[in-house]
Amino acid sequence: MGSDPLFEDDDQPEILEDEPQFSRPWRPRFGIATIMFATTLLSVVFVMGHLMLNGDDKGLLPKRFAFLFVTLAAPMIIVTILSIGREVLRFLQKQSARDRSRNSR
Repeated sequence: MGSDPLFEDDDQPEILEDEPQFSRPWRPRFGIATIMFATTLLSVVFVMGHLMLNGDDKGLLPKRFAFLFVTLAAPMIIVTILSIGREVLRFLQKQSARDRSRNSR
């Protein structure tokens, strides 16, 4: 085995690392943002279930209407608002980059 030019230290004995006696306990790998997202997601799901199952007609609008709004219209409205916000941020970043390039000349 010592004649292989690709492995210069072939003659050295192989060093095996000892396995740890006990392994570390499992630790979650998520932060506060993930916890907040999961909490928001679960709260929306439970609000939808509550509005679907408890449909009394007291109040300004019936709860069934609120259930339909939360499940059908609200996600599209949120995505539209986020998309417009992202485009506005991109536009503002481009404007600030143009201003910086003009000022550096």
